[in-house]
Amino acid sequence: MQQYICENYTGDKRKWWIADFKQRYCQQPFEHALVIMCGNGWVERGLYDQGIAKKFSAFDYLDDLLDHAREARDGRDIHYFQADANTLELNANRYDLIVNVAAMHHVQYINRMCRMLCHALKPGGVFVNTDYIGPHRNQYSLGHWSCIKQVNRQLPEQFRKKPLNKPHLGTMLNMDASEAIHSELTFKMISRYFDIVERHDTNGGIAYPILNNNYGFSKELTPEMNQWIDFLLEKDRDYTVSKKVPPLFSYFIAKPNKQSLLKTRQVELHQLMENAREAVASRRNGIYYWQDYVKNRVDRFIRHRVQKHKV
Repeated sequence: MQQYICENYTGDKRKWWIADFKQRYCQQPFEHALVIMCGNGWVERGLYDQGIAKKFSAFDYLDDLLDHAREARDGRDIHYFQADANTLELNANRYDLIVNVAAMHHVQYINRMCRMLCHALKPGGVFVNTDYIGPHRNQYSLGHWSCIKQVNRQLPEQFRKKPLNKPHLGTMLNMDASEAIHSELTFKMISRYFDIVERHDTNGGIAYPILNNNYGFSKELTPEMNQWIDFLLEKDRDYTVSKKVPPLFSYFIAKPNKQSLLKTRQVELHQLMENAREAVASRRNGIYYWQDYVKNRVDRFIRHRVQKHKV
């Protein structure tokens, strides 16, 4: 699996994206890097130890995660601060590197966030993004889900995902309303304020839904298990290349387009549209798309009738 991801990210099965980035973009360490929504701090600690930047700043919303990160920094030049990604304010031209590792897909006001990151990067600075970019809240299309089921049926019984249930929107909202909230908009929103230098999708449209929480693959690896993992990854590549399913994960590098921030009327319009979108969703209990809203209402009605019948 690691080799498959590396090959998609860097073209080399043995090279992780950090090593590739350091080799091609970081002959000299960046002066000041920002890691967004850092969690317990593992990303910036690893990047610091790799010599990617001389000093780091990082933020998260949860104080307990920040406390853990501060305790673990162990003398590294890393500054932590508490902030909400949806209301974040950053000084202009402060950083020459900004890094997102699997955090942007939790951002609600994603247009605002991308504009703020462009504002905070120095001209010529670099934004590195590796994240989930698949359908919002894992709401795969019927065609996509049909492909997943088809491949799952081709696996031996002991390796099939069981049960293979399409993610339920109501459950996703109850478990974590921010999970993949606008993931499918990530590339579009970043492209508004950044020039994409390179993009490397690592697919996942078939392999991820089948392998994730699949207890048939959770035991110690065997030659037979490796054989079927290779089968899944080959199907994953084939279905993505043929555009039967979209890529779910991507790694890309971008540079700030400072001119985009000078288009005041356009910037204001984008933000007004985002604010309107969020206002509508708040009246629908966090549901953004009309088809999802209708489906959720029907689902709730059916569940209510079934429960009433049981009583």
